[in-house]
Amino acid sequence: MAEARSLTDIKLDNAYKFGAGRYLQEAGALNLVGNEVARFGKKALVIAGPRAWAATEGKVEKSLWDADVAFELSIYPGQNTYERAKEHALQALTSGCEVIVGIGGGRIMDQAKATAHFAGDLPVVEVPTSIATCAAFAPLSVMYTAEGASLGSLRYDHEVNAIVMDMDVICKEPPRYAASGIMDGMAKMIELQNGRSEILLDDVSIGLFTAYTIAEMAYHVYEKEAHQACRDIAEGKLTKAVEDIAYLNVAVAGIVSGVSKGFGQTALGHETYELVRTHFTQEAKPYLHGEIVAIGDCLQMAFNGHPEQVTPFRDFMRSMDMPLTLEDIGIDPNSPKMENLFQDLFHSPFMEPTAENEGRLREAMCYLSAD
Repeated sequence: MAEARSLTDIKLDNAYKFGAGRYLQEAGALNLVGNEVARFGKKALVIAGPRAWAATEGKVEKSLWDADVAFELSIYPGQNTYERAKEHALQALTSGCEVIVGIGGGRIMDQAKATAHFAGDLPVVEVPTSIATCAAFAPLSVMYTAEGASLGSLRYDHEVNAIVMDMDVICKEPPRYAASGIMDGMAKMIELQNGRSEILLDDVSIGLFTAYTIAEMAYHVYEKEAHQACRDIAEGKLTKAVEDIAYLNVAVAGIVSGVSKGFGQTALGHETYELVRTHFTQEAKPYLHGEIVAIGDCLQMAFNGHPEQVTPFRDFMRSMDMPLTLEDIGIDPNSPKMENLFQDLFHSPFMEPTAENEGRLREAMCYLSAD
């Protein structure tokens, strides 16, 4: 057994940063998990959501055994908190685990990355059972309180080591999760503009321009294939549209995040999401990440100087059975806490606090609500 380490004795491992890993997306991919994990170690800490673990139908367990990988299993139904990530990290260190495996939706993906971080940047193998976000791929973890309020993001300077996504599992999820991931993926193009009416190579870094170019391509594919993919998932069918949308939601959105260093691809839409989770925690609890982000992106479009884009974007949201406004998720736009939301947006890292931007943001705030 590997010698147990403490949480404070991890700096010696930081000299080696794991680079970009492998991405496997296919039917039956759960059978490949064991061999992927074995590339990084012979003992794993598996962190799984309860429904996600059940959805693997014992295939991950068998795959790990077949690959001669020992593992400890933590079934975790809670929020992705700093406290729990550090507890998981200590569990991994004291039991000699050499790799972290996350199995579940976005919160478990983020918990696995955070656990690996606090354990001294152990390798991470992610097994997403949902395409609701790009969390399996993105080089960051969105952190929460135990009650579900957002605490911002923990960002990393490296990617995960492997992603294994079984499309048989994805086809069994509710189409609502795919739709949420679609809106999260479409947000990339909108938020990369953040205050600009257009993105030109002469005006931005090559990294940001590359991220925008990829995000723009994805946006147009979403417009073409999103509805068909959701219909096919509702019928449990694995089709090209489902494969394409899954790839866009997880891999391409994650690449955009990585190219923009985990920061430039998020702006006012995602910040609105985090602030809604913070100031309206109970109202936001029933709604998925992409559902709230899309509402925030209506504000983002207006702030970018394109309020005329909001109506067609909302038409698309409506066609995907998305909530359209804060009222649709139970938030009173006349609540005194809306001023807190405004102030936090204005003083966020995505906003230069000028008088001009204050006025632009005030005008854009109306697009969070009904006409």
